[in-house]
Amino acid sequence: MSLRDLAVATIASILFGVASMEHSGENYFSSKGNCRRRHEKNTLSERIVNGTDAEQGNWPWMVGLYNENDTLHCGGVLISDQFVLTAAHCFPNESTSFISVRMGSINISNSTDCSGETTRLHTSQRSDEPEGNAAPNGPVVCAEVEDICVPLQEHCSFFMEDIAIVKLKRPVNITNHIQPISLPENCDEPSLIAATYIAGWGLAYDIDIIDNEAFEDDDDTADKEVNVITFSPSTLCQRNITLINKTACQNQFSTNVPHYILCSTGGSCSGDSGGPLVYESNGAWFLVGIHSGGDKNCSWPEAPGLHIKVSYFVSKLIMPFMGLSNNSQTKKTDICATDKDRIQCVTKLYGAYSGSV
Repeated sequence: MSLRDLAVATIASILFGVASMEHSGENYFSSKGNCRRRHEKNTLSERIVNGTDAEQGNWPWMVGLYNENDTLHCGGVLISDQFVLTAAHCFPNESTSFISVRMGSINISNSTDCSGETTRLHTSQRSDEPEGNAAPNGPVVCAEVEDICVPLQEHCSFFMEDIAIVKLKRPVNITNHIQPISLPENCDEPSLIAATYIAGWGLAYDIDIIDNEAFEDDDDTADKEVNVITFSPSTLCQRNITLINKTACQNQFSTNVPHYILCSTGGSCSGDSGGPLVYESNGAWFLVGIHSGGDKNCSWPEAPGLHIKVSYFVSKLIMPFMGLSNNSQTKKTDICATDKDRIQCVTKLYGAYSGSV
């Protein structure tokens, strides 16, 4: 094999081919039951690690969680006008009031983007208007956190139940650029061959393969160098990934993997935690998992990604917590870990984790 062929094969081995999703040409959102439809044409390919930059409106359920330093902390996913799912390890401290939940834009934002009327959208930007009438980049809608719930934990380790549901202080307006995604309740889970996607603002990388010898020197590959350049993208990145069956996943980690864990091919990195794993079925988009983590060497070579299976927590955590404000007899302590237990568990997770979470 020539060095030129080797370079091409090396790049191809870590990058996914382009995956296209064809949808209706209509430019509005509709729903089938609780299952959201995204009526747009979009093409997805290679870079979250390594995918492509997302376009405005690609993932209207995507949210960013920002810390007290106005820095992107984690991703998240909108599941209703007042509730967000993310990873439990995104809340390692006692106070959660510092978190700013931002949505409506694919760009990294700062607190000044939240000022004035950006938190309330004009009626001309509501979801029943054509996409062309909405702001092309979408206003940044910022919300404060009222409460969070992390499940009661049996194992505070590498495979903790790393999911959290966040209640916003106020409902957000549903617009062209802000749409909740459907939970997997009463909806089919994707097969292992289904096209699944992740999105996030986490670290990405570029690969530069350098040959110190001429390409025509077919016999000498010793001087090939691979340079991996990591960077933080300024816009949302997206990627098609593939689910891995449980046996293969357990072989990868040489240990048993709990049934609430989904494994996938790589493609995520530091900063992508809490983001959604999604798939499309008959034009409707469904939430499959919440990204938890992966190997710390998230660029070269790629390692399996870990996602928390949302369907396992719909009746156990999500719906009970969402119903607490509806005069439910369920108490928060029946379903949610205390702040002390949450902090202890997340601390143990960070200690057990060999990767970037």
